[in-house]
Amino acid sequence: GRSSVDEIATYLAMSKKTFYKFFSSKEDLVQQIMERFMGSVRGNVERILLSDKSAVEKLSEIIAMIGTNAGRLSPAFGQDIQRRIPQLWKHIEEFRRQRISEVFARLITQGVNEGTMRPDMNARVFLMCVLGSIDRIMQPHLLANESFSVGDAVKEILNIFFRGGLTQKGRDQFEQLQH
Repeated sequence: GRSSVDEIATYLAMSKKTFYKFFSSKEDLVQQIMERFMGSVRGNVERILLSDKSAVEKLSEIIAMIGTNAGRLSPAFGQDIQRRIPQLWKHIEEFRRQRISEVFARLITQGVNEGTMRPDMNARVFLMCVLGSIDRIMQPHLLANESFSVGDAVKEILNIFFRGGLTQKGRDQFEQLQH
């Protein structure tokens, strides 16, 4: 449903006047919420990447985490942002593309070194395919009519691509972690 400033203010247990003292508008509040959300995603991913786990373990954890986080935002909320705050939507898309490129490039490099990712694979083409698929599926108006969640869709895409990018050794490790 639509969340009016009245509802938000009530939920935050503050008057409308106080609300506007902190946030110039509902758009402002949504922007703050999304910045915090992206910041927490960035922090979680970074923590996984900096751990001394294998590339396949990191991949598995990041896929699970992305699935959980993406599932927190409803397609309706996404559609709202896209329609009412288009510059924030652009910022979210940029964030997603940049993070995915950077994170998975690091994982592929580590995986190739560990013998779990295919060294013959063109990593750049691989990443462009992953990004294209995620961009396509992350359109709120498309998702609104599907039975699967955003989180499930993104997890599925990453599973499909990475199974193709792993060596047999990598696939064996990945399969074990999925159970």
